[in-house]
Amino acid sequence: MALDVDGYAVLQAMASAPEAFPDIRTEIPKAARALVVKQLKARALRVASLRLIREVLGSETFALIADGMSESEVKGVVTRLDPHHPSLKTATPGWHRHRLSALAAGDAPLRKGETRAEDGPAKLRAGEAPPERALASRPFSAVWDGKDHDAPAAKDSREKKDKEKDRKGKKKKG
Repeated sequence: MALDVDGYAVLQAMASAPEAFPDIRTEIPKAARALVVKQLKARALRVASLRLIREVLGSETFALIADGMSESEVKGVVTRLDPHHPSLKTATPGWHRHRLSALAAGDAPLRKGETRAEDGPAKLRAGEAPPERALASRPFSAVWDGKDHDAPAAKDSREKKDKEKDRKGKKKKG
C-alpha cells in the first residue's frame, strides 16, 4: 500500500517559500481558485461552511473568487443554499451574486413560506443599478494620473542626487 503526501502540508510549504517554485507561479492562483470553487459547488456545503470559507479567505478574496464564478455556478450554489427563496426563479444573475455574498456575510436563508420584502429582485428592476461586481469596484479600477503625489520626499532626494552629479561632473571637467 502506497503512502500519500499531506496536501495541506505541501501547499503550506509552497506558500512559505514561493521562490523555490518560480516556474509554477502562474498556476498557483488558478489552482487555489479552482479548489475554492470546487468546495463551494460541493453538495455537502451548508451556509455555516460558506461563512467559514469567507471568514478564512477574507471578504475581498472571497468576493474576487465569487466574481470569477460563472452565472450558472453562482445560481447553483444559491439555489442549493436558499431553495425556498420566492425570488429565486425570476432573479437576475446580479441578484444571485448579491444573495451569495449576503448568505456568506451572515444573512439567513429563507424557510419555506417565509418572505422578506427587501429581498425581491423587483427592487433591482425598479431602476436601481445591479450590485457592483468586485472587479468593477473603485480599488480595482484605479489608474495612475501621471503625477507623483509623494513628490516632496522624493523631490528632495532627487535634487540632492542631481546636485551631487553636477558637482562631480564639474570637478572632472575643471
